Amino acid sequence: MAENNNKSSEIKNPFEEMCEIYILFFDETRGHIPLLIYPSEKLIENRKFMRPIKYHPIWFLDVQEQGALDHIDLEYKKHTFMAKKFLTKSKRKKRRAGLEEETPETIVIILSLPTDLDIFGDDLIRNLTNEIRSNFEEKFTELIIAEIANEEIIKTPKIKKNIEKGKVIKTDLIKLIRNIGNNYFSKVIKQADASSIKKQKAISFLYLKGMDFSHISGEEALETFSSIKMFDPSKKSDPDLTLKTPFNITDITVIDDSQELEILVKKNNDKEYKDLRIIITHVKDFFEKELMNQVVDTWFKDEELLFISPIIPHINEYLFFIIEEKNKKKLLSKKIDLNFLK
Repeated sequence: MAENNNKSSEIKNPFEEMCEIYILFFDETRGHIPLLIYPSEKLIENRKFMRPIKYHPIWFLDVQEQGALDHIDLEYKKHTFMAKKFLTKSKRKKRRAGLEEETPETIVIILSLPTDLDIFGDDLIRNLTNEIRSNFEEKFTELIIAEIANEEIIKTPKIKKNIEKGKVIKTDLIKLIRNIGNNYFSKVIKQADASSIKKQKAISFLYLKGMDFSHISGEEALETFSSIKMFDPSKKSDPDLTLKTPFNITDITVIDDSQELEILVKKNNDKEYKDLRIIITHVKDFFEKELMNQVVDTWFKDEELLFISPIIPHINEYLFFIIEEKNKKKLLSKKIDLNFLK
């Protein structure tokens, strides 16, 4: 990592500029409470970022209702907030009547990325959730007890001890998040991996945001967070980049008479896909509602399929997903804005 030597410690960690990570729990008396915000706890005072956190649709879905989607997304002011929810064992006395000490804790992890970088979000939030659950699931109760203890006006020795335990756990959790992010971005953003126009756009976004890639050329790259290689303008671009994605939308049509949306999708490779879930949703006031949820048993080579969805009055933005049922991998994610079609 960059902290390991003086030369690299002068380099700002690009991962910390790319995204924000929120770990929250549902408090029975106060609602949605942050346990940790990375890279800076000061974000809790930033209304721009905390508003979508408070009203994210993940809070209104049961864990089982996440079902078909690997995570629940909210797009807000050019940022995508990707969220996952899970339950953990609890060993604390609850502060609301009717709740037992063993009532599970509700934990939510939210990853905020600029919309131009959301191509990196699927794998990153999956990695974060898996690693955090694997390493800290048994410690969340202590972290929550410490958070609640911070509210107490009079800090008894026992309360102070709980707070100190929470600080140690939070420090270890931050180290884990930092390592996951650094390792992920050091592997995923490479010229050889830039197999889609969207990924090229994402890398260009990083460059335009002023990320310093000069330190990763030559042998020094081995000592830094990443092996990003910027595109060589002297090389010809691949004219067939779009065909490397498994699916693409070839046409979108609004049928005014029946108030329906027709979406024509083509498969671009020789692979035969089984059990693909097609989901069309719309988002209004931070709430996501499904309009279509169906399974395609088999999608054959070069096959085009037409999907028809009703158009909801006064709703112009829709989300279209193609998801593998077996591993919940998202093969296509597309935002459709009717304003641009009319």
